Amino acid sequence: MHKFPALLFLLLCWPTRCHFLGTVGAFVSTSSTLKSGSRYETSSYRFRTMMPTSASSESSSSSSSSVSAREVINWIKAEQLESLLPKADTLQIIAELLSDAALIDDSEALVIENSEKIERKLQSETRSISSIIGSDATDRILASVENIDGYDPDAVRAFLGSEAVNKLLAQILYDGIYNFFQTIDVFGNIIGQLPIIGPLRNKIRDDAKRNLDRTVGPLIQTFLRSYTKTAVLEAAEFVLSPSNRKVFAGANVKLVKNVLDRPLNTLIPPSDMTASLRNDLFDYVRRVKVEDVEEYVTFCYDIVGDKAVDDVFNVNRVIDASPTLGKTIDRIWSRATVHNE
Repeated sequence: MHKFPALLFLLLCWPTRCHFLGTVGAFVSTSSTLKSGSRYETSSYRFRTMMPTSASSESSSSSSSSVSAREVINWIKAEQLESLLPKADTLQIIAELLSDAALIDDSEALVIENSEKIERKLQSETRSISSIIGSDATDRILASVENIDGYDPDAVRAFLGSEAVNKLLAQILYDGIYNFFQTIDVFGNIIGQLPIIGPLRNKIRDDAKRNLDRTVGPLIQTFLRSYTKTAVLEAAEFVLSPSNRKVFAGANVKLVKNVLDRPLNTLIPPSDMTASLRNDLFDYVRRVKVEDVEEYVTFCYDIVGDKAVDDVFNVNRVIDASPTLGKTIDRIWSRATVHNE
């Protein structure tokens, strides 16, 4: 049986004659237990309370809270994910949450209520994204899009090789070839030059054209069944060619600019679509088993399990660079741990 280190902070506040003293629960020891009928382990914890040093005023209490907040941040940022939340505990948490049908029902109702409020708010927004983020940010986005250096070859070939694109190309080529024959009127031009009396010449021309209509269509379709694959390969090479990157960069900019310049409420999907996606999501949550997500959780822990916040960015430097951020953290921590009369 394995033992997993953990830390849990227990905040207890009670009144005295002059002020409230906060207490912080600190980790003492852990012991792992195996839940009956489960293959995943969970941990039980014992705690002791640590009394802060005497504080004679609201100011000293706030100061003590702010120091504690920074100490907590310093500890958390240096801990690896596996230390803070072992993978076995993550899987057990998922199993427990998925087994609570009432929780899922309540969560769905809450999501529906809030998503509808957000949707109504967005539908009333007539400004474009570019006007919201500003011209400078818009120009930078478009410049970044224009500087995209080519496309992923496998993705391009997979997309162009799809059945939908094949049918699209086949239909375009068919219409082009067929209309070409209709436009140039090959037999009409040839027969028109023959030394035949007018009415007879016109009849021969019309009969020849009708026969052409009956035969050209099937011939074109037979030809395109083999040629469309070649056309797809040529299209893929055209897209991937370095000489055409500038052309497609311009197309990308035009597409993104169109999205950024449109009113925000025109970009919101229809209500029935969002409702359908939401229903599909919660249907999945109700049916999924923890075994179904175990591989995904393992994959995530293989990547970030041994990483700490400090491995991503320098937390202390960020806080020190913004005095307002530091004060905000102190204020939130103080409000969470100290209740004034």
